[in-house]
Amino acid sequence: MRKCILSLLLLAVAFTSCDKDDSVTKPIETLHEDYYSKNIEPAISNFKIEIEKQIELSEAFKTDPSDSNFNKLQKQWFISAKAFSKTRAYNVVAVKAKYFDLHIHNFPINPDQIESNIEENGVYDTAYLSSKSTVSKGLGAIEYLLYNNQDSDAALLLLQNDAFRIDYMLGVSKEILRQADLLISFWEDGYKETFLNARNVSCVENARCLAFNQLINVIDVIRVTKVGKPSGLENSNNASLESLEAYRSGSSLALLRSALKEVQYAYTLSDANFANIIEDISDSNALTNETNNAFQAVFMNIDSIDTSLYVAISNDNPNVELLYNSLFDLVKYFSVDAASILSVTVLPTDNDGD
Repeated sequence: MRKCILSLLLLAVAFTSCDKDDSVTKPIETLHEDYYSKNIEPAISNFKIEIEKQIELSEAFKTDPSDSNFNKLQKQWFISAKAFSKTRAYNVVAVKAKYFDLHIHNFPINPDQIESNIEENGVYDTAYLSSKSTVSKGLGAIEYLLYNNQDSDAALLLLQNDAFRIDYMLGVSKEILRQADLLISFWEDGYKETFLNARNVSCVENARCLAFNQLINVIDVIRVTKVGKPSGLENSNNASLESLEAYRSGSSLALLRSALKEVQYAYTLSDANFANIIEDISDSNALTNETNNAFQAVFMNIDSIDTSLYVAISNDNPNVELLYNSLFDLVKYFSVDAASILSVTVLPTDNDGD
C-alpha cells in the first residue's frame, strides 16, 4: 500500500514537472518564433512609412516653400524621429555591425560639414551622399536644416533662399529611406531566419540573449549617453549640451520616452515578450510589477521636466538627476534581476550608441 501511494505521489510530481516545463517552454518558443513578426518588423516598417511621408512633404515644400509646408515638415520630422527611436530596441549585434543606426540618426552632427556640402551645389543623390560622413546626413542633419541652432525662423529663411539647401534636405531624406530599405532587406533576406534559429548556449548566437541584451543596451545608452554625459552626471561635472540628441528641435525627452516605451513594449506588452517567460520560470509576477513601477518612475521624471532637456540642464534642474538615477534603477532590474532569471549573459554595453 505504501509503495502504491509513493508511486502515485511520484507520478503526480512527474506530471506537475512536465506541465511546468511545457508552460516555460511555450513562451520561450513563442518568443523565438514571433519576436521578429510581432516586434521588429512592425517597428522598422512603420519607420519606413514615416520617412516616405517625410520625402513627400519635402517635395511639396520644394514646390511651395511656404510657412505651412515648413510646419508640416517639422511635425513629420518629429514623427519620423520617434518612429526610428523605436527601432533601436531591435538593433541587435549583427544589425549594429551594418551601421544602419549611424546612417539613419547619428548624433551629434557637424553643421560645418553640412554647410560645406550644400555650398558645393551638387547633385545630392545616393552616389554623393553614400560617401559622406554620418555627421552630415541622417535625421540629425534634417533636424539642423529644419531648426538651425534652435531658431526655426532662421531655418525657414535659409531654405527659402537656397534651392540647393532644399535639394540637400530632400536628398538626405531619400538616403535615409534607402538605409531603411537596406535594414528591412537585411532581416528579410536571411538574418530573420538566422536570428529565430539562434539557440546556442553562447549569447552572441542566441536570439533570446541578443534581444534581451539590446533592451538593456537601449536603457543604459539613454542613461549614460543621452542624459548622463550631456548633463555632467557621468564621469564628469561638465555639461556637454551639444552632445544631446535632438536638442535643436527640443525633442530630446520625447525621443527618450519613445525608445523606452518600445523597450517596455518588448519586455511586457507585446504578444512576444520577456515578462511571460520570467513569470513562468519564477512562478511569480513580482519582478514584472517591480519593473513596470520602475518604468513609471522614469516616465514620471521625464514628465516632471517642463522644459526641453537642453534648458533643464542649462538651468541645473534637479529633475534631470532624478531622471538619471531612475534610469539606473530601471537598468538594474533588467541587467541583474531579469537577466538572472532568464539565465542570459549580460554583454558589455556600447555607450557610444544604440
